[in-house]
Amino acid sequence: MPARSGASSSSMHTTTASLGSSWLDGSPSRQSPSRIAHRPRRETLDRDSPSRQAQHAEFNLMLNRSERSFYERLDYDAAERAKDHDEQLSKAAIEHERVQRGAKLEIQRLILQQEQERKAREEQQQLEIERLNRLKARQEAEAQQRKLEAKQREEQAARQAAEHQRQLQEADARLKAQKEQVEAARRQQAEREDTAKKALASAAAAEKARSQLSQQPPQAPQISRAAVPTSLAANSRPTNLQQPPNTGLEVLHSKYLELHKRMKEFRTSFAKQHAHKSSSLKGPVGDMRRAMRLRMGQITVERKASIAAIAKMREEVFDKALKTPGPIVDIRHFIVSHPIPALSNEADAQYPALLLYAFSCFTKSLMKQFETEAANEDGRIIQEIGLIAASLLADQKYMWNGIPMTDVVMAKYHQACPILFGIRDKMDTPQGQARLGWLNIHGEPPQINIYNQRMLGLGCGFAALSLRQFSGKNPAIPMAEYWRAVSSISNTPAENLYGGHFMVLKGLLRDYAKKFMLFYGAQARGVLRKATVDLPARAPQRAADTASLVAVLKDGWKKNENISLD
Repeated sequence: MPARSGASSSSMHTTTASLGSSWLDGSPSRQSPSRIAHRPRRETLDRDSPSRQAQHAEFNLMLNRSERSFYERLDYDAAERAKDHDEQLSKAAIEHERVQRGAKLEIQRLILQQEQERKAREEQQQLEIERLNRLKARQEAEAQQRKLEAKQREEQAARQAAEHQRQLQEADARLKAQKEQVEAARRQQAEREDTAKKALASAAAAEKARSQLSQQPPQAPQISRAAVPTSLAANSRPTNLQQPPNTGLEVLHSKYLELHKRMKEFRTSFAKQHAHKSSSLKGPVGDMRRAMRLRMGQITVERKASIAAIAKMREEVFDKALKTPGPIVDIRHFIVSHPIPALSNEADAQYPALLLYAFSCFTKSLMKQFETEAANEDGRIIQEIGLIAASLLADQKYMWNGIPMTDVVMAKYHQACPILFGIRDKMDTPQGQARLGWLNIHGEPPQINIYNQRMLGLGCGFAALSLRQFSGKNPAIPMAEYWRAVSSISNTPAENLYGGHFMVLKGLLRDYAKKFMLFYGAQARGVLRKATVDLPARAPQRAADTASLVAVLKDGWKKNENISLD
């Protein structure tokens, strides 16, 4: 653009110079034919007067100036148009360059976008392939795991069946041993009666002999009274021994009731003996009871809290009772369910009295907690309490010769809830009521609501104690006891069924059906059906309300546990 402007200015100066030097040669208009034709006239005018010549010259000058001005304007306009044209060309070039640069950037952007989309598609395809591979691997792993779990379940079921068979055999052996003990007791009683009869006969014969000798002459030798053996004299006294029960079940129940009575006497006398300030155990006994109440009250549904409560209970109660010097007792008087091993001397039968007292107090508190927590629909706290009790009973350091203090707990259960052990009777007599757990609580007469709550809590607590396994050690209460309790109630004749039976059964089953089936498999399903379907169907009218509570358990299991008894 500047170069063309310069050219226009040069052209304008050239035109001006040419007009100044030769008007005729530089102007195209003066070369026209008309002006050439008038040239002679001008020559003629040039010969006119000076004034005319002056006018003519002035006119020519004006004409030249006008023509120069006209051409200058033409050149200026041409230069301006050229300048505008150059500017427009420049702007067009710049715009073209900008559009071209934008087009290149857009092309690059589109290429980059396409590349990114291609990479995204490839990554998505790769991720999908990886996801499918992971899904396939997970499905294969799950299938393998299912096969492994099925195999483990089969092995577990086989082990449980074998364990169940072993426990049944042990139970049969214990029952057989108890029957043998009963027979032995009967034989001993018969022998004692026979001995007593012989002693009476001997005494009668001796008396007859003395009477005959008294009638003989004095020189005859007299039989001294001392000649009669003292053992026969002692046996000649009439005995008032109670005949043993007819069944092993009743014998075992009686033994546990006697043990409960001994435990109560021991606990009362021990607490009274060490309540004096002079006793060195006054402080430990009081601290132990307070710690026990505190830790039992801290039990919640949180497993960490239960573990902490167990640890504190061990440390503050049982470990302390084990380490504190004090009196000892012959533990053989507090064992029922285990055979007493052969001992080299009497000292081996001794057990820390403070530790036995701790187990007695713990059992009492345990039963009270079971009965209280039964008011809650959520049975998880009872499960945690049962875990604590089962863990303490299964601890080797609190045992005697490998025998746990389970009988202390079982004796309390036999007294508080005989229904668990197949004890049957009628509720129309005080004796029958006591045999079905209808007892005064804290001196208050029993009421139906309180009785039902107690039976529910005790049943749930018994399940929490017995239906349990520990790694590396045997449970203190065999799992077969749970099976036996459920079966004994389910097999109770209709004329012996009362509301307490169904409340105990509800406590045993409500929260433990899944675990029961895990341990016993299909056999447990049959027991559950008999307990929740067959038994309520034949319940008498007096137990209809509580029987309905058991009958609806199967619906809850089907809904919440996916357990169907159909």
